[in-house]
Amino acid sequence: SIKKFSNRTKYDSLTGWRENCDNKYINPENYKFLICDRNGFIKTPFEHDNKQKNTYGILLLGNSVAMGEGLYGFDNEKTFASQLEKNLRNIDPNVDLINAAYSGFNTWQEHVETFRYLNSEPFNDYLPSLDLIVSFGGIQDFWNFMRLLSTNDEKRNEYSFANGMMINKKNIEYVNFLTNSSLGNIKSGFITFLNSIKKSSNFLSYLNDFRSINKVKPGTYEKKQLTINVETKIKNKNLKEVLEQRLNLDLAEYEKIKNYAIQSTLRNISSTANLDLENKYIYVYAPNYFSSLSREQLNGQNYKYLIGIKHLVGNPIFPPKILEREMFLIEKDYRETLSKEIEKNKNIIYIDYSQKAESSSWFLDYSHLTEFAASKLSLKLAEDISEIINR
Repeated sequence: SIKKFSNRTKYDSLTGWRENCDNKYINPENYKFLICDRNGFIKTPFEHDNKQKNTYGILLLGNSVAMGEGLYGFDNEKTFASQLEKNLRNIDPNVDLINAAYSGFNTWQEHVETFRYLNSEPFNDYLPSLDLIVSFGGIQDFWNFMRLLSTNDEKRNEYSFANGMMINKKNIEYVNFLTNSSLGNIKSGFITFLNSIKKSSNFLSYLNDFRSINKVKPGTYEKKQLTINVETKIKNKNLKEVLEQRLNLDLAEYEKIKNYAIQSTLRNISSTANLDLENKYIYVYAPNYFSSLSREQLNGQNYKYLIGIKHLVGNPIFPPKILEREMFLIEKDYRETLSKEIEKNKNIIYIDYSQKAESSSWFLDYSHLTEFAASKLSLKLAEDISEIINR
């Protein structure tokens, strides 16, 4: 049943899941979890003052990156959302930001959450009326796209779950895994530790790939495949080669899936932008690990495979084995195509931050920001938002 989630997350009839806020309203002793406000949002340190006049209400949407996963601190002060609101208030004290972002949320769930807010706010004294909506993300819908690329035709034909383009239940496993690792769950923590070693070790990375490539079913390996691919020597220099070698897709099938995924995302973004025409809507494509790889990482002799992405691409039996530099090509093509389509909609203010991270060291993993990165990017975004407000 979809309702059988861990203590971290609970079933939600509108978005599929959200934070289980039981006993999570203060964190004076243990900083390693995020706390909620009275409405069930991941809170910022600033409380809404319903007596204050001229409040400028901002709804922040996104996934765990915008929410602030991994950036723990007293009163959630280190999260991206908290730092963004602090920087905005330094510019304009009347700003009141609501952090409606949550782990695993794609743009469909952002759309639903915006609907919930607009229907709830008029009778809720602890929510500001909205003047601006900001979506900070991009990576969640990209992972959805990668899931489609990694799934065979039969499994894409799921009417009841809309091919996972609206609510993908498997994302909950990632939400719980991240939290269990950070809170000391031995198994999850050990897996995270091993993944961190693998990411920096060519030998362990190769060993992991070697096992997965040659694995036929749990517990068995096929000897005739043992001679296949010391794959650190494979150099897929263009997107076509990557698709054929890694995903067994030709370019035509890839383009079909890409256009399908992008049109789905565009519908979500456009619908949210049109929910309240009196207010502005900003969509920010946030930087990620792949968009921030250096020339040396892309062209050097150090070949690194992606580690720990199985849960992000639908948990296939054999997850795709892709080098970081190869994923760079896929993400870049997806992002540039999506950007061109978004820019056609005049109701959307589009900001491309994909190149704003100075290096891949700004990331805790393939998408989540370090505290330093969150500080830098939240300051930049606050400045850009202020400029848009004052146009």
